[in-house]
Amino acid sequence: METRSQLYLAPSVGNQGEKDVQHYLIFHIPGNPGLITYYDPFLSTLHALLSSGSEIPSVRFHIYGHSLAGFGTTEQHQELAGLEAQIEYVDDLLYDQVDEVERRARQTPKVILMGHSVGAYILLEMIQRHRKRIENDVAKDFDLIGGILLFPTITHIARSPSGMVASALLAVPRSAHIASAIVKTLTCLIPASVLYYLIRALAWFPDHAARTTTAFIKSPIGVKESVFLGKDEMDMITNDKWGEEVWGAATDPLTNSKDTIHSNLVFFWGSNDRWVAQKTRNELIDARGFRKSKTPSSAASSISDASSPADGWKPSMFIDDKKIPHGFCIKHSEIVAEQVRNWVEDIIRNHNES
Repeated sequence: METRSQLYLAPSVGNQGEKDVQHYLIFHIPGNPGLITYYDPFLSTLHALLSSGSEIPSVRFHIYGHSLAGFGTTEQHQELAGLEAQIEYVDDLLYDQVDEVERRARQTPKVILMGHSVGAYILLEMIQRHRKRIENDVAKDFDLIGGILLFPTITHIARSPSGMVASALLAVPRSAHIASAIVKTLTCLIPASVLYYLIRALAWFPDHAARTTTAFIKSPIGVKESVFLGKDEMDMITNDKWGEEVWGAATDPLTNSKDTIHSNLVFFWGSNDRWVAQKTRNELIDARGFRKSKTPSSAASSISDASSPADGWKPSMFIDDKKIPHGFCIKHSEIVAEQVRNWVEDIIRNHNES
């Protein structure tokens, strides 16, 4: 059973050469396991909401997502990719996709990054690298106007409840190879079609998630890559490592003057996320978060108060109040897509007003 490695959703109307129309690229970065087809209903719903009901006039939305390296269902001999290699891989995909949308739309799109779980960590790294490239005049200059971080695992993942268990298991030498061998031994005699129905019945997964999970288990190196990347996550995702140029999207006189000088980062935390320690989350919110005067939706509750207008450069941070799980893309795509639609429009408004 094979799955697509990428998803591109084009504007529903008027794709080329329109006057007085701004094109936006929403670039999604998956978590681990990094198969983009887990996010099919989420990204399709978001695209439909933005295409049919956006309150911002004269805009066109392109949505793109790609599986992380090593998670293709037909890859045979690819080397395993750690966290640093994944960042470089996704970063290259972004620049390629900006060029592709520019070719289609005949204008350079403004970019909003979106990342889930470890994809949020990759997102922050990409913002930092983009700014450094612009400062050094060594990269294509496009407006990276904001980021949406969903259930982000960006600091001290090993201190979370699931992270503590994973850290112990991943400390075993050659854990990636052992895990892959165990999974292949247990499933090698089970046809993909039977495995699909077992996953649907036992895990109560919807069709898209069951098909993706079947493809992941049956893929040549997917399980090995997931464990290998997970080990890197435990080792590398520790202290808050980013400065205000990332957290506040601050514009230095030498950086891209077209990027907004105010924060257009939005964080959406789970209320009881097993991959994020609540103490770590709350400390990060206290240090970095800002509550805007208007909450975008009742789907989330804001949890950091603005002590001063001077703090307006800080990211907006919200904690879910509907008990949505970390793996929202399995069964909760629609409710998260509705919330993200609001945040996309807020980012665009903030950028236009800055």
